[in-house]
Amino acid sequence: MTKTHTIILPGAAIAGLILALAASGPAFAAAPTLKTLAEDATTQVVDVVEHPGDSSPAAKRTGNIIYVITGGTLERTFDDGTKQTATRKAGEAAIITEKRAYGVKNVGTTTVHLIEIEKK
Repeated sequence: MTKTHTIILPGAAIAGLILALAASGPAFAAAPTLKTLAEDATTQVVDVVEHPGDSSPAAKRTGNIIYVITGGTLERTFDDGTKQTATRKAGEAAIITEKRAYGVKNVGTTTVHLIEIEKK
């Protein structure tokens, strides 16, 4: 019977730890889903789907053009730690003019779907 307790207690401790970690949320954010729709030597057209919590690493996006299919709230984080929040609406188009590299995170409650035209 002592052996049974020895086996059950560590299992219970591990199960408790797993439940506590699951309740605290993901350890890292998922990346958005990207699908290349068209591409040549200088330009790429990408279908981007960002679920709530998805984030992408910092990159320069100057000159990219976006067309929003399903809107939501996105947050830019710059290398110096500053943040900007933008709410994009379905049917909106924008030319990205920001020259600094930044990461993007979907901080809203809806999935954002957009088409992005990128310079290579």
